[in-house]
Amino acid sequence: MGFNEIVGHEKQKQMFLSVLKRERLPHALLFTGQEGIGKKKTAKEFAKYILCERHNNCGVCRPCIKIERDIHPDVLIIENEDSIGIEQSRTIGREVYEYPYEGDRRIILIDRADTMTHEATNALLKTLEEPPPFNIFFLITSSERDVPLTIRSRCARIGFSPLSRERLQQYFINTVNMDEGKAELLSHVSQGSIGCGLFWMEKDHLLMRHKLAELIMGKDRSFIHATLMSERIAKSHRELTMFLSFLLSLFRDISVMSEYRETSMMINRDMLELLTTESVDTGWIEASVIRIQETFGMLRYNINKILAVETMLLDIMEQK
Repeated sequence: MGFNEIVGHEKQKQMFLSVLKRERLPHALLFTGQEGIGKKKTAKEFAKYILCERHNNCGVCRPCIKIERDIHPDVLIIENEDSIGIEQSRTIGREVYEYPYEGDRRIILIDRADTMTHEATNALLKTLEEPPPFNIFFLITSSERDVPLTIRSRCARIGFSPLSRERLQQYFINTVNMDEGKAELLSHVSQGSIGCGLFWMEKDHLLMRHKLAELIMGKDRSFIHATLMSERIAKSHRELTMFLSFLLSLFRDISVMSEYRETSMMINRDMLELLTTESVDTGWIEASVIRIQETFGMLRYNINKILAVETMLLDIMEQK
C-alpha cells in the first residue's frame, strides 16, 4: 500500500511522509516534471494519506477506494484535453467555500496547470490568496515556465526527476513482463518516463514513429503521407505531445550522429541505420528544432492541430 506502487521518487515520498507526520501541510503544492513521470499518481496517493480512515493510505477503506476510482466527493480533479477555462476555475471557486462532504479536508487536483487560460489563472489566483483552511491544492505540470509566476509563488514546489534507464528497464521486464531486448529499447526511448514507455507500447505507436522518421529523413517524401501522418498523431493532446517529443529526440540523435558518429549516446537506437546513411546540414537541424518547438508552443492555444502539424512536417521536409 502507500507509495509502494510508485516507481522511484524516493526523496519526494519521504518528504511527503515527513510533512504528514508533522501535520504541516502547505495549502498548495506544484508538482513539476516531464510528462508521464508519475506526478498525478503521486498526488492521488498523497490524497489517500490525507483522507484515509486509518491515516496511512491503507488502500482498502472507503475513502481510499473512492479516490482510486475517482469518485470521492472531496477530491475534485480538474483536467481538460485542450485548456482549462474560466468555467472550471469557477467550479473550484464554488467548491472551496463549501465544507467537505465526507472528511475534514478537500483535495483539488489541477492536471496540466500550464494550460489554464488567462481568465482561469486570475480566478484561481484569487482563490489561492485566501483559501479556506480545509482545502489542499495540487497543481501538476510538465511545463513549469508556462504556469504564471503569481501562481507558482503561492505553491510549494516539488520537482520530479527522470528515472534511470536501469530502473525503467527493470520495470518493463518485471512489471510489464517484456522481453529484455524490447525493455532495453524502451528504457532509452522513454527518456526517464514510465508513462512515455507505456505510450510507445500502445497500438502501433512504435511503427508510426518509424514512418515519421522516414518522412523527416527523406526516405519517404510523399506529401500525402505527411498529411495522413499529421491526422494520426494529432488525434489527442497526449499523442501529439509524445510524437513532438520524439521528433526533438530524433533531431538530437541526428545532430550527435552527424557531428560525432557516436552511437552510444543515441536515444532512438533502433533507428541507427536510418540516421547513419548520410551527412546532414546543421542549419537544417537547427531550423527544424526551432520549428518543432514553435509547434509545441502553439498547443496552448485553440488551433487546428492537424493543420499545424502538417505545416510543420512539410516545412521540415522541404528544407532538407
